[in-house]
Amino acid sequence: MASPSTKWLSFHGSLYAKPRLLSPSLPLAYYPLQNPNNKLSSEAKAKRLICRAEFSQDAPLASAIGACILSSFVFPVAKRVEEEEEEKTAIVSTDMRIAAMGIISFIPYFNWLSWVFAWLDTGKTRYAVYALVYLLPYLSSNLSISPEESWLPITSIVLGIIHVQLEASIANGDVQTLAFFKDASQNFSSKKKLHFDSKGLIRNLSLLPLPLFAAAMAPPAVVRVYSTTTPPPPASPSEVSVKKVGTHNGSFHCDEALGCFMIRLSHKFSGADIVRTRDPKILGELDAVLDVGGVYDPDRDRYDHHQKGFEEVFGHGFNTKLSSAGLVYKHFGKEIIAKELNVDQDHPDVLRLFLAVYKSFMEAIDAVDNGINRYDTDQPPRYVNNTHLSSRVGRLNLDWVDPDQSQEKENEAFQLAMALAGKEFLQSLRFHARSWLPARSIVMQCLEERFKTDPSGEIMELKNFCPWKLHLFELEQEMKIEPLIKYVIYQDERGKQWRVQAVAVAPDRFENRKALPEQWRGLRDEELSKAAEIPGCVFVHMSGFIGGNLSCEGALSMARTALTL
Repeated sequence: MASPSTKWLSFHGSLYAKPRLLSPSLPLAYYPLQNPNNKLSSEAKAKRLICRAEFSQDAPLASAIGACILSSFVFPVAKRVEEEEEEKTAIVSTDMRIAAMGIISFIPYFNWLSWVFAWLDTGKTRYAVYALVYLLPYLSSNLSISPEESWLPITSIVLGIIHVQLEASIANGDVQTLAFFKDASQNFSSKKKLHFDSKGLIRNLSLLPLPLFAAAMAPPAVVRVYSTTTPPPPASPSEVSVKKVGTHNGSFHCDEALGCFMIRLSHKFSGADIVRTRDPKILGELDAVLDVGGVYDPDRDRYDHHQKGFEEVFGHGFNTKLSSAGLVYKHFGKEIIAKELNVDQDHPDVLRLFLAVYKSFMEAIDAVDNGINRYDTDQPPRYVNNTHLSSRVGRLNLDWVDPDQSQEKENEAFQLAMALAGKEFLQSLRFHARSWLPARSIVMQCLEERFKTDPSGEIMELKNFCPWKLHLFELEQEMKIEPLIKYVIYQDERGKQWRVQAVAVAPDRFENRKALPEQWRGLRDEELSKAAEIPGCVFVHMSGFIGGNLSCEGALSMARTALTL
C-alpha cells in the first residue's frame, strides 16, 4: 500500500502548520485533468488557501533573514580606528570575534547569540537587529526545530552559519562587497548638500567623497616595483602599465617614497610602474624620474633636487628648498586636490588646500630631506624625535642584520614606504578637506560678527565648535582685524557647559594675549562665582588660559570682566 500523502495544514494552538495524514484517494478536484468541469471544490480551495497562508506566515521572517545577509554584503561594517591599528599585529579583535561567532552559529537554539556577541563587541546596532531576526524563527515555532512544525528554524540555522562565514570573508577581504552602492548614494547626497558662500567657497565639505583616500587603503602589492628594464609579467591584464616612473635603488627616504605615491595619483601617471635603478641608460628611457638623475625639468617630468645650483622653493611665501616630494606636489598637487574635492583646479578651495597641506605636511618633509633645522640656533636639541614620518619611513629600510639583502626584498620594503607615506599624505588632505576648510568658513563668519558679541570687538563667540586657532591667526592677518581677539567663547557639548578661552600670542606658543585674571585661577564653582561676582562659574585653569561657566551669558560675562582686569 502506498504511503499516505502529507499536506501542510494548520492545527489549533500553533502559529505554524503541522503535517496531517491525508487519504491517498484525493477528491476529484485535486486531479484537474480528470475533472470535467476543471473546477476546484470548496474544500480543495479552502485547503489551498491554508497552504498559502502558512507559507505567507514564514515568508516575512525568511525575507528578514535574507535582508540581513544582503545588508552585510551591500553595506559592510567599517573598521574601527583601533582595529586598523591592530592590523599590524598577528591577531586582531575582529579575528577573535569572527572565530567566536563561527562556533556559536553552529549551536541550535543559541545561534542567534553570535550576533549578540558581535553587537556587544562592536556596539553596532545592526548586529542587535540580526540577533532578533535569527531568534524569531524559534519563537514562531514554539521553540521547536522539527521540520514537522516548521522548516524555518532549521533554515535559519543554515543561513546563520553562511551569514557568519560571509562576514568573516568580508572582514578578511576575501569577498568583494557591493559597498559602491553606499558610496554612490553618499556621493549623490554630498553633491546635493554642497553649499557655496558669496565668494564661491565650499562651506560644507564634510560629506564630499574621497576617492584618493580609498585608493590609498589598497594593498601595496597593487604597485609594481622592480629594478630592470623588463618588468615582471602582470598578474592580470588590468595590471599592464603604460607609464614607468623611475627613482634610485638602495636606501630610500621619505621624499621619493611619497613622490612616487603622489605622482601615481595624477591622470598622466595613474597606476604607473616604479623602476628603482641608478643606471642612466635605463632612467633615460623612463616616462618620469624622481630624486635621481641630477635634472629638474618639469617639461620632461624630471624631478631631482640634488644637483648643484638647485634652489627651487614652493613659493607663495614659503622659502624651504624642495625635495623630490615637494617638486611632485608643486606640479601635481592641485590636480590631486581637485580630484578629492570633485571640483575644477581653478576653484578657490583648491588653492587654499594646496597651501594648507604644504604648510602643515609637505614642508617638513622637504626640510628634513634637505637637512634644514627648525630653529636658527647652534644649541643641541633637548630631546631626540624619531617619531616623525621621515624617521618612520627610514626605519623601513632593510636592516644590516637581515639575512635577505636582495633587490627584490628592498623593493618590497620600498612598497611599504610608499604606502605609509601616501596614507599619511591623504589623511592630511582628508582632514583639511573635511574639517579644516569648513571650519575656516565658520571662524570667518564669527569674526565678522564679533562686534555683535561685544562692542569691544575683542571677544569672539564660536557658534559651532570647530578647530579655530590656526584659522583665527590667519584670518586676523587677512582681514586686518584690530584690535586682536583676546577671548573665544564656545559651548562644550560633552559637558553641556560653556568655555571662555584666552587666545595665545602665536599658534605654537603657550603665552596668552590676555590670560584670565590671576585672582580667579585655580578656583571652582561657588568660590569662583563669588570671587568673579558672576553666577554659574565652574572653573578657571591654574595658568589662566581657559575657564568655564554653566551658560553662554556667564561665559561672556567672564570674558568681558577679564578684559577690564
